[in-house]
Amino acid sequence: MKLFSRLRKPGVFATLILALALSGAFLPSRGVSSASVQPRYSWQITYYNDAAHTQEIGSRYVNCNGHGTLTGQSSAYSTSEIVDVCCRDPGNNGWVPC
Repeated sequence: MKLFSRLRKPGVFATLILALALSGAFLPSRGVSSASVQPRYSWQITYYNDAAHTQEIGSRYVNCNGHGTLTGQSSAYSTSEIVDVCCRDPGNNGWVPC
């Protein structure tokens, strides 16, 4: 019972929760491979010169394997749209459009 009475003191409970959360952050993740991090879509990003999207200044196409090509310039002002849904290549060579 003394343990629970100590947890009622201000800050002790919050410190305990923070310690538990941080200990989980430093544990190695299990079963995560680089293949599971690959994108599942290909998409088109369009870049604009301002927040009002007044003038298009560039675009980027990102394919299913995560490689992209930029035409023009990039900026902080952009829109994106999904172009294709990607599936695992039957030959196990990454991702391809379905």
